[in-house]
Amino acid sequence: MDFARYLVHPERWEELPPEWDLLFARPAQLAVEIGFGNGEFLCEAAHAHPELNWVGFETSLTCIVKAGRKLARAGAEHVRLARVDGRFALRELFPDESVERVVLHFPCPWPKRSHAERRVMDEGFARTLAAILRPAGRFELTTDVLRYAEDAAGDLAAMGFRVAGPEAVAAGGPGTRYEAKWRREGRPIWHLRAERGRKGSTLRIAEGMMPHVRVHQSVSGDAVARLGGLKEAWPGGAFVIKEAYLSPRGAALLRAFSTDEGFEQQYFLALVPEDGATLVKLDGAAVPFRTPAVKRSVAAVAAALEGR
Repeated sequence: MDFARYLVHPERWEELPPEWDLLFARPAQLAVEIGFGNGEFLCEAAHAHPELNWVGFETSLTCIVKAGRKLARAGAEHVRLARVDGRFALRELFPDESVERVVLHFPCPWPKRSHAERRVMDEGFARTLAAILRPAGRFELTTDVLRYAEDAAGDLAAMGFRVAGPEAVAAGGPGTRYEAKWRREGRPIWHLRAERGRKGSTLRIAEGMMPHVRVHQSVSGDAVARLGGLKEAWPGGAFVIKEAYLSPRGAALLRAFSTDEGFEQQYFLALVPEDGATLVKLDGAAVPFRTPAVKRSVAAVAAALEGR
C-alpha cells in the first residue's frame, strides 16, 4: 500500500478548486503531468525539481499503484496522484493562474474523426491551459504522431501561446515506456513547448454541495422499478438510470451514468425511507463529482417519484 499515501480523492472534496498548499503541507509552485502511465517521468521530474509540488492524473488504478511504488522507493514527498480524467481535472481542480508547468507525454492520438472528442489536446484543452497556467507558464507535449503535434501547435497559437516546435527529438526524451517502445520500432519522436501569453478563461462545472431531494411520500417497489431507463439529454450533457435495485426494507439503489462535456461518470443514487418520506441522494460507495448532469439526475428521480 505504498501508493496510498500519494493518492488523493478530489471527488470527495467539499470545495473546488482546493488549496493545494494545504494538501502538500507546504507552499510551492504546481506542476502537473496528465496520463503519467507507470510514473517513469513523474518520478524523475520530482527528483530533478524538488522545488515544485507535482500532481499526476491517471485513469488506470494499476498505473497509480506502479507509480506510487516508484515514488515511495525514491522517497518523494512532494507528489500527489489522483484517478481522474486529466482534461476534467485540469479545468476543475486548479484556480486561474496557479500552475507553473503542465506536461503530456504520448497521448492516444485517436486519429478517426468520430473519436475526436476523446483526444486530450484540442481547442478546449488549450483554453483551459490559458486559464490555469501562470504568466509565462509552460506546456510541453511529446508524441510519436507529427500531425497530432502540429494540430496542438495550432490550437495553442490560436489561444495566444508562444509555441516552439514541433521538432524531432533524437535522444533525451521523457524516458517513459512508450518512448522506449516507439524508439525500438524506429518511430520519430516529436516535442513542442508552449509558453502562455494572454490569459484565457474557462467555464468550471463541478461545484456546490452534494445534491439531495426529499420526496414527501413512501416509494413502492413498482415505482422504483419504473425508474430504470429514466434519462435526459441536453447540449453538452446527459444522464441515464441504468438499473434499479430494491431491498426488502424499502431502500433502493439506482445505477446511473452521466456525461458532462465528454466527462463520463458512473455512480449510484440511494432512495432512503425516512418517516413516511424518501430521501433521494448520492450513495457514498462511489461518489461522483458534483457536475450538472449528476445534480439533474437526482432532481429527475425525485420528480419521477412524485409523478411530476
